[in-house]
Amino acid sequence: MRNAPFKRFCDHLAQHLHMTPVQGLRAWGLLAVLLWLPGVGGTLKHSMLTHMGVQVSLLAVAGHGLGRAWLAHHPEHVQAVRPYRWALLLMAVFTLMVWMVPRLLDLAVEQPEIDLIKALSLVLCAGLPLAWAWPQLPAVAQGVLHLEALATLWRMGWLYLDSPSRLCVRYGLADQHSLGRGLMAAGAVYALWLAWTVLRGQTVPIPMNVAETHP
Repeated sequence: MRNAPFKRFCDHLAQHLHMTPVQGLRAWGLLAVLLWLPGVGGTLKHSMLTHMGVQVSLLAVAGHGLGRAWLAHHPEHVQAVRPYRWALLLMAVFTLMVWMVPRLLDLAVEQPEIDLIKALSLVLCAGLPLAWAWPQLPAVAQGVLHLEALATLWRMGWLYLDSPSRLCVRYGLADQHSLGRGLMAAGAVYALWLAWTVLRGQTVPIPMNVAETHP
């Protein structure tokens, strides 16, 4: 068959992309460190859009990947975290909201210790607990949280676009407006993805579920 070599190539690639839990822990941990180190992290903090829209988001994604890899490596912990799912969810949401405050972005640029706290909290107090709590939540709660996340993207985007004055000391008004447009665009893509998933009759997964880990 003509497609047989291509299929073998895809199967071979898929085998390499599927990480073991230990490999997943290492890979997500390495990503978190790289995002914090002055080289990559310093570059991402040059603009408000890449600071909040890329670095903050990817640190939370790295934490989520760590959480999933940990549960895959220790499946006995899945039921152990179930009683704390709501507390874990609240901690994750609160941490994400804290790092959307403009003044804290300024402090993370100005003070290395605040930047380290930002990285650790986003990984360990946002992404990781969200990965542990999300599978334990009922479908209705997941749907409400998706809608609230969408509304938050649009609210924050409108705030940054509509504000006539700078909200951050380290970033100019043009940077602020770029972030606002980026958040509004992300909200639009998110809404289309949610609509498409619902129309297909599927359960809406968590947006940060970008990779599967296998024991």
